[in-house]
Amino acid sequence: MERPDWFGQADDWWRAAAGADVARYAQPVGVSSDGRLCVLCSDTAWSVNLRLLAPHIASRLNDQRPPAVPEVSRIAVLKSSPPEVLIQRWAELVGTDLAEQVRPHSLADWGQELVTEADTAQARDLLAQRAPVVLARLRSALPETSIIRLRESSLRPVWVLVATSPDFSDRQYLESVLMDVWHDATQTAGPEHPLCLLHAGETAADQMIEEWATSVRATDLPAPPGVDTFTYLGTVPQGDAEAQRQRNEWLVGTKRGLCVAFVVREDEQLPLAELARERGATVFRACMR
Repeated sequence: MERPDWFGQADDWWRAAAGADVARYAQPVGVSSDGRLCVLCSDTAWSVNLRLLAPHIASRLNDQRPPAVPEVSRIAVLKSSPPEVLIQRWAELVGTDLAEQVRPHSLADWGQELVTEADTAQARDLLAQRAPVVLARLRSALPETSIIRLRESSLRPVWVLVATSPDFSDRQYLESVLMDVWHDATQTAGPEHPLCLLHAGETAADQMIEEWATSVRATDLPAPPGVDTFTYLGTVPQGDAEAQRQRNEWLVGTKRGLCVAFVVREDEQLPLAELARERGATVFRACMR
């Protein structure tokens, strides 16, 4: 990977073509010998999203590139996941008593910070106490590592997939159901664990979810400490069954234990909710009143 003279213009060029939202979480770090623009993302989720967006962004980059800047052959998204050897030796680095309670999650700050996820606040605090020892062991085990610090562990989030009918319009009922889900999350996972809602981002009800989460974050309501929303960033043309299937596969993922389906009729079937059910998720159907 190289940084030719023109690469100094890459930040402004990238932000203009990719957009400010993407640029906050993805940064060009170099160019390969075959013309690929190498990009590092802030976390694994953004790496996945950027791979979906890459062809579109590469086209815009080439259309908007400054004079004397060569054409980008494609965008190569670098892995933001921790090195495999670190994962294999994790118990050795943090101690066997802690290895099952705190897990390496991803790399941040362009590979210099190890992000971890803890099952409990106690495990999070214990890793923070051990951080100097863990970093010393890491440098000894992986002398070429770029990791120079540990980020304070985030607590394992409660992930909830939300599927919505295109005709669902009962905002009051939707917000009531989401408040119940939020309350249940505090009871099952603990008051410090954030609630993360995933949705397709294509219906009016999906927009209501975003607005509800924004209103919750603006209040002083008690725990959980945060409500976050995530949506699929790839382009899904209307009527493109394959693109819809890929979108639904990404949203369902492998760790979605609960899916809330907002439907208009009791017999209405939402493909996203049905896929979640097939993958073992519990599906709660909320029918519009």
